[in-house]
Amino acid sequence: MAKIPGETKGGAFENTLAGVVNGPSTNLADRKSDCTSGFKKRNVNHRFLTLAFLSFFLAPCCFPAEPATISLPNPKKTGGTSLEEALAARRSVRAYTEQTLTLAEVGQLLWAAQGITSPDGKRTAPSAMHRYPLELAVVAQNVDGLPSGAYRYVPAKHTLELLIAAKPGAQLLAGSTSQAQVHSAPVVFVVAAVYERMGSGANNRTWTDYEAGLASENLLLEAVALKLGAVVTGGIDPASVKEAVKLTASEQVIVVIPVGHPAK
Repeated sequence: MAKIPGETKGGAFENTLAGVVNGPSTNLADRKSDCTSGFKKRNVNHRFLTLAFLSFFLAPCCFPAEPATISLPNPKKTGGTSLEEALAARRSVRAYTEQTLTLAEVGQLLWAAQGITSPDGKRTAPSAMHRYPLELAVVAQNVDGLPSGAYRYVPAKHTLELLIAAKPGAQLLAGSTSQAQVHSAPVVFVVAAVYERMGSGANNRTWTDYEAGLASENLLLEAVALKLGAVVTGGIDPASVKEAVKLTASEQVIVVIPVGHPAK
């Protein structure tokens, strides 16, 4: 059988394979080198795709998430404790048990302080000219259904928005006060204000502080109705509290109110 000119042993098959896999090269050593190079490229591509895949799913752990919104249970409008009973029983309580608070209790306390009570946006505490300069934050330290951290109360939606997350057991306010009740309470309410909302009149700051007192008293009376203990705490470093809970530049801390189950 006559040989095809230029053909070597196995040449026809090898030349055909080379044309399909590696292009025009006809040298077997070159083709083996090209195959090895192709394998390495595929291996690199595989690693790249693996890293991209992992980055996609691990990204939420590596980058800050959008602020979380937590819906609060609907507040109760009736209860078993009369206003007179709550007034008679209210005391400043600074010692608490290790019992947790529930998300419903936190929501009820927030509603008592600044909850919406009418379709036109009026709240549980009166506000001069309906300016509503107050802002409430919650520092959750031991609350069922609420991860540790600081949250902003949104009265219009009766929800919480995450300000800063914290590890369980962490003390966000550790550097803000030496008051033991702040550190031992399962929850601490921060009463702050944007004074500019009330305007620039001579009495506007006084009216804002007065409103903070009204909201605080509402919260204290609700705590009594819930069989809880609370105390308004002014022995704090307001700037440190503001930084710890990540309030905005225009929000000024007035007082904090730790709440818990009274220690017997």
